[in-house]
Amino acid sequence: MEDLYLDELEAVWEIETGFLGCLRGGVFDRALYGAFVTTLMRVQVEEGALLPARFVTLLWFVLPFMEQQAEQITATFPRDEYQLAQARIQQQLERILGFP
Repeated sequence: MEDLYLDELEAVWEIETGFLGCLRGGVFDRALYGAFVTTLMRVQVEEGALLPARFVTLLWFVLPFMEQQAEQITATFPRDEYQLAQARIQQQLERILGFP
Protein backbone atom coordinates (compact mmCIF):
# COMPACT_ATOMS: atom_id res chain seq x y z
CA MET A 1 0.00 0.00 0.00
CA GLU A 2 1.39 3.37 -0.93
CA ASP A 3 1.63 6.17 1.59
CA LEU A 4 0.31 9.33 -0.04
CA TYR A 5 0.57 11.75 2.92
CA LEU A 6 -2.77 13.33 2.05
CA ASP A 7 -3.05 15.30 5.30
CA GLU A 8 0.38 16.86 4.78
CA LEU A 9 -0.40 17.67 1.15
CA GLU A 10 -3.69 19.29 2.15
CA ALA A 11 -1.82 21.38 4.75
CA VAL A 12 0.58 22.75 2.11
CA TRP A 13 -2.33 24.68 0.59
CA GLU A 14 -3.52 26.24 3.90
CA ILE A 15 -3.44 30.02 3.98
CA GLU A 16 -0.79 31.40 6.39
CA THR A 17 0.44 27.97 7.52
CA GLY A 18 1.17 26.08 4.31
CA PHE A 19 3.97 26.67 1.84
CA LEU A 20 1.64 27.28 -1.10
CA GLY A 21 -0.78 29.27 1.04
CA CYS A 22 2.06 31.60 2.01
CA LEU A 23 3.07 31.97 -1.64
CA ARG A 24 -0.45 33.20 -2.32
CA GLY A 25 0.29 35.95 0.20
CA GLY A 26 3.60 36.83 -1.44
CA VAL A 27 5.84 35.05 1.09
CA PHE A 28 8.38 32.34 0.30
CA ASP A 29 8.93 30.55 3.61
CA ARG A 30 12.09 28.46 3.38
CA ALA A 31 11.15 26.22 6.30
CA LEU A 32 7.71 25.46 4.85
CA TYR A 33 9.31 24.85 1.46
CA GLY A 34 11.74 22.37 3.01
CA ALA A 35 8.91 20.56 4.78
CA PHE A 36 6.93 20.36 1.53
CA VAL A 37 9.85 18.91 -0.43
CA THR A 38 10.50 16.43 2.37
CA THR A 39 6.86 15.31 2.23
CA LEU A 40 7.07 14.91 -1.55
CA MET A 41 10.25 12.86 -1.17
CA ARG A 42 8.49 10.51 1.26
CA VAL A 43 5.58 9.83 -1.10
CA GLN A 44 5.88 6.37 -2.61
CA VAL A 45 3.57 5.20 -5.37
CA GLU A 46 3.62 1.69 -6.76
CA GLU A 47 4.12 1.36 -10.51
CA GLY A 48 0.74 1.26 -12.25
CA ALA A 49 -1.19 2.27 -9.12
CA LEU A 50 -4.52 4.03 -9.50
CA LEU A 51 -4.33 7.20 -7.44
CA PRO A 52 -7.14 8.86 -5.51
CA ALA A 53 -8.54 11.91 -7.29
CA ARG A 54 -7.86 14.15 -4.28
CA PHE A 55 -4.18 13.19 -4.28
CA VAL A 56 -3.86 14.10 -7.96
CA THR A 57 -5.80 17.32 -7.40
CA LEU A 58 -3.41 18.39 -4.64
CA LEU A 59 -0.38 17.85 -6.86
CA TRP A 60 -1.33 18.69 -10.45
CA PHE A 61 -1.79 22.41 -9.82
CA VAL A 62 1.39 23.00 -7.77
CA LEU A 63 3.65 24.06 -10.65
CA PRO A 64 1.13 26.25 -12.51
CA PHE A 65 0.27 27.88 -9.18
CA MET A 66 3.93 28.56 -8.42
CA GLU A 67 4.36 30.06 -11.88
CA GLN A 68 1.36 32.34 -11.29
CA GLN A 69 2.99 33.57 -8.07
CA ALA A 70 6.47 34.03 -9.57
CA GLU A 71 6.27 37.76 -10.29
CA GLN A 72 4.94 38.58 -6.85
CA ILE A 73 7.43 36.32 -5.04
CA THR A 74 10.50 37.37 -7.00
CA ALA A 75 9.86 41.01 -6.14
CA THR A 76 11.29 40.17 -2.70
CA PHE A 77 12.94 36.77 -3.20
CA PRO A 78 15.82 35.90 -5.56
CA ARG A 79 14.47 34.72 -8.92
CA ASP A 80 17.16 32.06 -9.37
CA GLU A 81 16.37 30.54 -5.97
CA TYR A 82 12.68 30.50 -6.81
CA GLN A 83 13.36 28.78 -10.14
CA LEU A 84 15.54 26.22 -8.37
CA ALA A 85 12.73 25.57 -5.87
CA GLN A 86 10.29 25.06 -8.74
CA ALA A 87 12.68 22.66 -10.46
CA ARG A 88 13.17 20.63 -7.29
CA ILE A 89 9.42 20.33 -6.80
CA GLN A 90 8.94 19.43 -10.48
CA GLN A 91 11.51 16.66 -10.12
CA GLN A 92 9.56 15.15 -7.22
CA LEU A 93 6.20 15.49 -9.00
CA GLU A 94 7.61 13.73 -12.05
CA ARG A 95 8.91 10.93 -9.82
CA ILE A 96 5.53 10.57 -8.11
CA LEU A 97 3.15 10.99 -11.05
CA GLY A 98 5.34 9.87 -13.92
CA PHE A 99 4.88 10.85 -17.54
CA PRO A 100 1.99 10.13 -19.92
